[in-house]
Amino acid sequence: MSSFKTQIYRILTKKHGLTLKTEALKYLEDVVAELPNEQLAETLDYIALSYTQQQETRKLLVDRASLEEVVQNIFRKSAINQALENAVSASSNGDSEAVGGMVGEISIEDIAGYLHVIDAFSTPRWKWRPDSKQFTRSHEKPRLLAPPAAKAVAFRDRYDILKQRVLRNDAFRPSTFTRTGDHFEITSIKNLQGHKPGSYLLLGMLTTIEEGKYHLEDPDGLIEIHLNGKIDKGVGLFCLNCFVLAEGLYTEDRIFKVRTLGMPLPETRQKSLSAFGHNVNFFGGPSAGDDQMVLENIEVNMTDVIFVIISDVWLDQPRVVMKLRRLFEGFSSTSSAPPLAFILIGNFMSIPYLYEGQHHEPYKQCFNTLADLLSDFRDLAQTSRFIFVPGPQDPWGAKTLPRPSIPKYYTERIRSKLPKAMFMSNPCRIKYCTQEIVIFRDDIVKRMRRGSIVPPREDVDVSLERHLVATLIDQAHLCPLPPAARPTYWGYDHALRLYPQPHLLVLADKHESYSVDYEGCKCINPGSFGGAEFEFMVYHPATKSCQASKIT
Repeated sequence: MSSFKTQIYRILTKKHGLTLKTEALKYLEDVVAELPNEQLAETLDYIALSYTQQQETRKLLVDRASLEEVVQNIFRKSAINQALENAVSASSNGDSEAVGGMVGEISIEDIAGYLHVIDAFSTPRWKWRPDSKQFTRSHEKPRLLAPPAAKAVAFRDRYDILKQRVLRNDAFRPSTFTRTGDHFEITSIKNLQGHKPGSYLLLGMLTTIEEGKYHLEDPDGLIEIHLNGKIDKGVGLFCLNCFVLAEGLYTEDRIFKVRTLGMPLPETRQKSLSAFGHNVNFFGGPSAGDDQMVLENIEVNMTDVIFVIISDVWLDQPRVVMKLRRLFEGFSSTSSAPPLAFILIGNFMSIPYLYEGQHHEPYKQCFNTLADLLSDFRDLAQTSRFIFVPGPQDPWGAKTLPRPSIPKYYTERIRSKLPKAMFMSNPCRIKYCTQEIVIFRDDIVKRMRRGSIVPPREDVDVSLERHLVATLIDQAHLCPLPPAARPTYWGYDHALRLYPQPHLLVLADKHESYSVDYEGCKCINPGSFGGAEFEFMVYHPATKSCQASKIT
C-alpha cells in the first residue's frame, strides 16, 4: 500500500470513520499531490474534520461531489482570511486605499459560504442526562404525529434543561468556604410532601388540574398553589406551562402559598457553552470547530454584510408591492455590496388563507407578482439570498408549531427566477460565521399577555416587550404556552428551544417594532411592512447592531 493510501486509511477511515469512493480518492490525491510529506497528515486530518463538521448528516461513504464542496470551501475560507489579514496589515501601515481594495476583492458570493439556514424539522435534539451531567444527542427521528408520551418527554426535557442551568448559578452553588445557609436549595414537590410546614423554594411548571385552582408540577409531583396574596414578582409574563421558581409557605393542609415568583434564572450564551464545550452543536448546521478565530475575523471585518428583515409582506396589496419596489431600488442603487440576505416573513396576504379553495390561485399569484418584481432587479436576484418564513395565516400546517415551509405549488415561478431562494419553516435558524439567529413569526405579545395568570410586575422602566423577551429567554423556549393557546408537534418541541440563547432573536409580530437587549441576546421585532409606515429592520452582524427603517 502506498504512503498516501496508508495515510488515508489511518486518518480518514480509522480516525474519522470515513470511506472514500474511487473518484473521491483520486480527487483527494490530486489535491494533495504537491504537498510535502510532513504536511500530508495534518492536511488530511483538517479535510476530514471539515467534512464531518460541514453537515452533521454527511454520509460515511464519501463521494467526489461532497468532498469537492468541502475542499473548495476550505480554499475559499483560506483566501478570504488571507485577504483580511493583508487588509489589517495595510491598515496598521496607514494604507487606507490598499485596505479598501483588499476587502473589496471579497464578494458576497464568497461570504455566502458562511451562511447556513436550518429548518425546524432538521434541528438536532439534545437531551440532558442528570446522572452523567452531560448532553447527549438523540439520533431517533422524531414523528410529526408523536404518541401521547412525547408530550411528557417534551416537558421533562424542558425542565431538565432549566434546572441544570439554574443549579449552575452561583446563588445555588454552596461554597466550601461559606457557612451553611448562604445558598438556595430547590425542594422537589415529592419530597416537600414529607416535610413539615414552613418556607421552601420550588421549581416547577404552572398548570391547572382542577378548574379554578392552580398547581405547580415537576417530574415527581404536583401541588396546589395559592397566588391570591401579596406576591413579589420578577420580570416576566407568568402563563400556564411556564416553569417558575416559587418561594412560599407550605401549610398543614398541603397547599403552597406563593410569596415570591420568578422565572428560572438566565445565563449568558458564553456561560452555557463554556459548561459543555463548543463541540456540542445545539443549534444545527456546521460546527465552527478549529475555525472559530477565522470566522470571527471574517465576521468583524466584513462591515458591508447586512441582513434585511421584513415582516408582514402583504403581496396582495398593491401599496405594499410598490414600497417593496422602492426598497429594492434603494439597495440596488447604493455603492455598497448588496445585502447578504433578505429575510421575508409572512403573513404574505393581508387576509387569512382559506382552505376551501378560493385562495389557491390568488395566493399563488402573490408570489408570481414578487417574481415579476424581482425580474427588474437582476443583480439582487442573482446575488442576495431570499429567505421566506411563513406566518400564522399562510398555508400549510394549521396552527401547530413548528409550521412547515410554504408548499412548492405556490412558489414555482419565484423559485425559477430566484436561484438562491430558500423557503423555510417557522421558526427557522440562520447561522452566519459564528453568529446564531432565530426567526419566529407569531403574534406572541398578544398571546403571552392574554395568557398571563398573574399581572406582570408594574415597573415604570420595564416595558411589556422586555417582560416578553425575559420570559422567552428565561424559559429557553419560543412559545411556553398550553396547547389550547398554541399547539405544538411534541416530537419537534426541541425546535422551539432557545438554549443556549442565540445572538439575535427575531420575534416578528404585528405588535409595534422594538429592540431589547437581554442577557447578551438582541431581540427585535421588525414591525409590520404592511402597516401604515412600512417598517423593517437592517441587521449588521459585524457590530451586532440593528437599524430600524421605514419606506416613506
